[in-house]
Order: sequence, then C-alpha cells, then structure tokens
Amino acid sequence: MALNQTSGLTHVGDYFDVALVAFVPLANASPDELVLGFGFNAQLGGMGAAQFLGSTINSLFTDISTQDGVNLAAAGLAFPGLGFNEVGSLISLAVLHFQAVTAGNLNIAITSDLSDLNQGLIFLNQSALAINSSVGVEITAVPLPPSLLMFVSGVVVSLGGIRRKRG
Repeated sequence: MALNQTSGLTHVGDYFDVALVAFVPLANASPDELVLGFGFNAQLGGMGAAQFLGSTINSLFTDISTQDGVNLAAAGLAFPGLGFNEVGSLISLAVLHFQAVTAGNLNIAITSDLSDLNQGLIFLNQSALAINSSVGVEITAVPLPPSLLMFVSGVVVSLGGIRRKRG
C-alpha cells in the first residue's frame, strides 16, 4: 500500500488530496480470488494541521464509508468482486480530500483494524490484509503576493525620502 500526495507545495488554506494505491493486491492469491472491498481510518498528527473533507472511492467500488455501522475515512464494496483483470498490478482504492489549516509538517496515517469486518483489504477466500501506510505533507504559511511586497517597499522608500527632507 502507498499514500501519495497528488499536488505539490501546500500552503495554509489550500485544498490537497492524498491517494491510496494497492500494489499487486492479488499477487499471492489463487486465480479465482476476488477483491470484495476495503476500509480504513485516517489519523492526522504532527505540527501542521488539516481538516479531513471526505473521500472519493474508485468507481469499481460502491462507497459505503458513511453507512450505518461503518463510519470510516474510506470504505468500498465490490459486488460480486474484482478479479485480476479488473485489479491488475495496482489499483487506486480512494482519494482523501483535505484543507490545510496550520503550517508545519503533517503526518497522515492510514490504519485498519482487522477485528472490524469492514476494515483492511477484503478478499473472497483469504483473510483480510491490513492497510497501513503514511505520508508526510509540509504545510507552509501563505506567502505574501509580489504586489504587496512592492507596495510595502514603495511605502518604506517614500517614508525615507520624507524623513530626509525634514532634516
């Protein structure tokens, strides 16, 4: 499993996404194995802060994230299941959406509790596979726009000129 930030530099107030991708999810499975679904929680930590806005589930799955009894950051169900032809060597499970709130290094961790039947990568004929991954996102303060810097520089220069005339 891997988490990837889908945008570059992130400033306070920016919206950004993080994608969860499963690499070769059926690598050790029998030819008739199917992926039935997935589910996981997201935890945020570090000096930076962001607001979780929700998730977009891959269209091969039905989004069950907010159904009664599920309540996860992202969860999807594939009926009757996805085989190797649909999944291939990698599959994007979900994209998590955030808004940056506080500057600093933010750690986004994806975890699954396999004692919950809705969590992990869920297969037809084998045990669920834990989904655990993390990514760091550096959130920076909003830079001053160049026009504001030019304005402030002009004011400082003007004030310096006024000061010299009086002396």
